[in-house]
Amino acid sequence: MKDLKIIIADDHPLFRAGVRAELESIVNFKIIGEVGDGIEALNLIKKYKPDVAVLDNQMPGLTGIEVSWELQKLESETKVILLTMHNDKKTYQKAFESGVKAFVLKDDAVLDIVDAINKVTSGDEFISSNLTKIILDGFKNDHGKDKIIGLINELTAAEKKLLLLISDLKTNDEIAEILFISKRTIENHKVSLTRKLQLQSSRDLLKFAIQKKELLKDF
Repeated sequence: MKDLKIIIADDHPLFRAGVRAELESIVNFKIIGEVGDGIEALNLIKKYKPDVAVLDNQMPGLTGIEVSWELQKLESETKVILLTMHNDKKTYQKAFESGVKAFVLKDDAVLDIVDAINKVTSGDEFISSNLTKIILDGFKNDHGKDKIIGLINELTAAEKKLLLLISDLKTNDEIAEILFISKRTIENHKVSLTRKLQLQSSRDLLKFAIQKKELLKDF
């Protein structure tokens, strides 16, 4: 069985030692280097061309994702496994785009790292089970946000302004005074808004406006 060449990059020596000990227990896993800096990691990968690079996403010099981007530019065949403590969906989106093949939660690294390496070297991807729901929920939420942005974009400028005033809990009388329109016109706009935003009632419209207030400010 061919040895798999592996490097480990993490700025915490004790953590690196724990991961290394776990990997060295596998017969065909060969650790060819370990560093605590992203720039050193990139240089090590370029020099030795390992099969797998286990990279912490938060390191001095370059983050794991930044290293992955550089490897993508070089058309490197090294498979990147990202070690992370974050549950921010934007982190995972950027990592996927940079070519990361596996996400391992640092708290679960000793348990998951061997499976992650076996998966990526077989052409598959790997995500720690405790991260799977976070990532999937994040992408679902992004999809929902995209839909909402699309609906808001279809509104007229007057309707967007009205929606923002609704989010501020302005009464019809207050809105009428601010926009110089009649209360009947406001009611007609609210009916139109409810339909365009695919809502069911004026109560739903109020709830939507309050929940999406920060998003509305961008329009």
